[in-house]
Amino acid sequence: MADQNPTGGGQAVPLDLPAPQVALLRLTLTSCLVGVKGDLARAGETPNAEKAREEAGAFRRLLRGLQRGEVTLPDEPARAAVAILAAEADRENDYAGVVAEHDALYGLLGVLEGVAS
Repeated sequence: MADQNPTGGGQAVPLDLPAPQVALLRLTLTSCLVGVKGDLARAGETPNAEKAREEAGAFRRLLRGLQRGEVTLPDEPARAAVAILAAEADRENDYAGVVAEHDALYGLLGVLEGVAS
């Protein structure tokens, strides 16, 4: 079954994340699960239904883990899904550009305030 741990077991690891991050992750992962389930509902239009079922299972496990406060490792499908989400978020938010702008502006502010860099 797709929402069972595909590794056949593993070790429970606590999720020591701040409550605001857990809330944001719940929203994000729920949105992803809804999207994948929508893709699966259009079975003829889903080029890789097995991959979509694997992702849906990973999102379900992650959401349960957030609720319990722990995840079972290893879980490669969940790791891969989160890696893709993190890279997409960075790209969509121009994270590298934001960090560079932040560093440049605060570097200049430090000079203007007479603070050594």
